Amino acid sequence: MNFKDKKLKLFLNYIEELTEQYEELLNQKRELLVELQKKALYDPLTGLFNRHALIEFLTREIERIKREKGEKLFIIFLDLDNFKQVNDLYGHKKGDEVLKEVAELLKSHFRKYDIVARFGGDEFMVVVRNSSRKNVEEILQKLQKRIEEIFNRFRISVSYGIAVAPNDGIDPDRLINLADKRMYMMKERHKAKKVDN
Repeated sequence: MNFKDKKLKLFLNYIEELTEQYEELLNQKRELLVELQKKALYDPLTGLFNRHALIEFLTREIERIKREKGEKLFIIFLDLDNFKQVNDLYGHKKGDEVLKEVAELLKSHFRKYDIVARFGGDEFMVVVRNSSRKNVEEILQKLQKRIEEIFNRFRISVSYGIAVAPNDGIDPDRLINLADKRMYMMKERHKAKKVDN
């Protein structure tokens, strides 16, 4: 092999090595982007959508129903009653287990294309489209009953409030606040019922 051929072979080896390094960097970049997207959209504990992703989806859906008249959007705010006692009496690890299990229950009670999110702490939200008030209420009552059965030893229940777009408005913040307010009204009724019993 003459000097010229050796130089060419070294150059080709160098190009091949550079290409491999470049491909490795591209793969790392892709993996990082996937990881960042997951962090931007999903709650790390439950795997549900996070608050940011839910608000984005809700905003898009409201824009869609403004164009496509006649459809309703159900915004459901859920909060676990007595959840604080789980953390206080059994520790945060047990509390995290309960939240994960509740997340799975929520996913199993709603359809794959309904948006189920952890809003923060022990608060969850669901956005349901192409449904009826009666159907949504039935699902929530079944969910409430199931949560009370599974977490009976912790005395956990769930309170929820529903806002409906466009009936209750078309502003995402207003709808979330209204669903939250209605959830607190149910929570107060639960407390009053316990006092009476």
